[in-house]
Amino acid sequence: MKKNVIFATIPANYRFLQVSEMLAQWEQYIQLINISSFPVERIFFFINPGNIKHIPLFFNYLKNHLNNTKIRFIKINSTLDFNVENFNHIYSVFAEWFTKFNFDTANYNYYLYFAKGNLFAHSFLITMLINIRHLPCRIVHLRRNRNAVSPLYVPEIYEASFGKWLTDISTYEKEYYDTQSLLKSSIPTNNPQFNKLISNIEHIAVHSTAPILFLGPTGSGKSQLAKQVYELRKKIGTVRGSFVSVNCATLHGDLAYSTLFGHIKGSFTGAATNRNGLLKTADGGILFLDEIGELSLELQAQLLKAIEEKSYLPMGADQEIRSDFQLICATNKILPENISQGLFRQDLYARINLWEFHLPSLTERLEDIEPNIEYEIRRLRKEKGLLADFTPEAKKAYLDFATSEEALWTDNFRSLTASMERMVTYSSYGSITLEIVLQEIELLKKNWSKRTPPFQHAAAAFQTAEKTERFPLQNKLAAMQKTVHANQRDLFDAVQLEEVLSVCRNAKTRSEAGRKLFSASRQKKKSNDDTARLNKYLKGLNLTWEDIRLL
Repeated sequence: MKKNVIFATIPANYRFLQVSEMLAQWEQYIQLINISSFPVERIFFFINPGNIKHIPLFFNYLKNHLNNTKIRFIKINSTLDFNVENFNHIYSVFAEWFTKFNFDTANYNYYLYFAKGNLFAHSFLITMLINIRHLPCRIVHLRRNRNAVSPLYVPEIYEASFGKWLTDISTYEKEYYDTQSLLKSSIPTNNPQFNKLISNIEHIAVHSTAPILFLGPTGSGKSQLAKQVYELRKKIGTVRGSFVSVNCATLHGDLAYSTLFGHIKGSFTGAATNRNGLLKTADGGILFLDEIGELSLELQAQLLKAIEEKSYLPMGADQEIRSDFQLICATNKILPENISQGLFRQDLYARINLWEFHLPSLTERLEDIEPNIEYEIRRLRKEKGLLADFTPEAKKAYLDFATSEEALWTDNFRSLTASMERMVTYSSYGSITLEIVLQEIELLKKNWSKRTPPFQHAAAAFQTAEKTERFPLQNKLAAMQKTVHANQRDLFDAVQLEEVLSVCRNAKTRSEAGRKLFSASRQKKKSNDDTARLNKYLKGLNLTWEDIRLL
């Protein structure tokens, strides 16, 4: 039986890549030399001059998986990299080397391996194969095995014409690399910054399995993008398990630990059976921790251990269990501020933000509103059977408003999605009319006015007696601010008050607000009664905690 010999180049120029990115590209060779139906006796690797320093790392990565495969590195007589600019020179160098090579076709089958991520470098070899007919080589590349879980890849050998090979390879490359549409849920985007962001996320999703952190306001698409990263990695074979999504804001009390890490039977009252926990469910897949800024410090410590050691203790257990999952996190909080306030661990933040991406709000992507409207119409038609579309004048009116300064889009894409569903539902005979659009615009304005900052409310309340009756508390604040200006005093008091109000509105309890407001000075006092200090401050302004919670 003839033995198989492969000629290959090591893909890409690695001088600007992270080690994790290189290892991800090299994984294909491990797959290649471990296919039982296609035993490889020897591989000749042509060294791109720009990759020389990475050859020891490359060999160390492969050597534990070689089985009986022998590797020979070929340093060709060139100082120029394998790229477009050096085509003529590199072609002649490869031609000279192959002319001197002794082919033993009686005992060996020879192949040129087409590597993912290295189309141009292989064009040198392919061109020689077509133009120098005496080379007894065929083309081979790895194709995903869609009919079975194992093996993950199978060799595909091309013996047809060059045109047939080029067509098939083009299809293969498009399937492997054209992933931006997947990450954007097939929604076109006209925003160049967002396109660049998606391109970067795509690259990391394909080449790295390190934790990813998505930052951005509520409704900016963090959860959807995390799911699309999972679909992409599943498609290219870098993840096999499930996508497990957890909203950390819902993890409270004694059951929070059990939810994430599991428990054993009898570990607490009500633990009638063993529970694996969501980290174990994510084994081999992706764990998505939404609103990770809401996670308690205790759970943060346990999560850090699970990420670094891939093992943890379920509640009540004496023996650790393992779970090897990939991690994606998201938050609308500014985590460095949480760290300074003692609410988030610095070491955990350092571990999860290797790849950190900031998703823009809808108001920063106004040019993408129209394609998202079209997407929502298609989605509602497919998922809910709601058939409707805008009349021309209605669409213009809605887009004019949606892209104006009046449109606040406080919940970003969630607001847009809800707005579209309302209009489609109200549509008569499949038409979203101008009347429906005007009704929706008024509803959006009304909803957003309820969420306007208090001082803006107060300014409006101060203008008329009618509004004074509707907003008595806001009017009190406006009057106070007006007094500050009338006396020509510094704005310090007003600015300080606004910050206090913001903290109080976002805190769950009065004591939590006090801890945040007096985090530094409380260390110097004998008594840490922050609640009393806060009450005293508010009383001096003729305000109460209950007043603020009504804002």
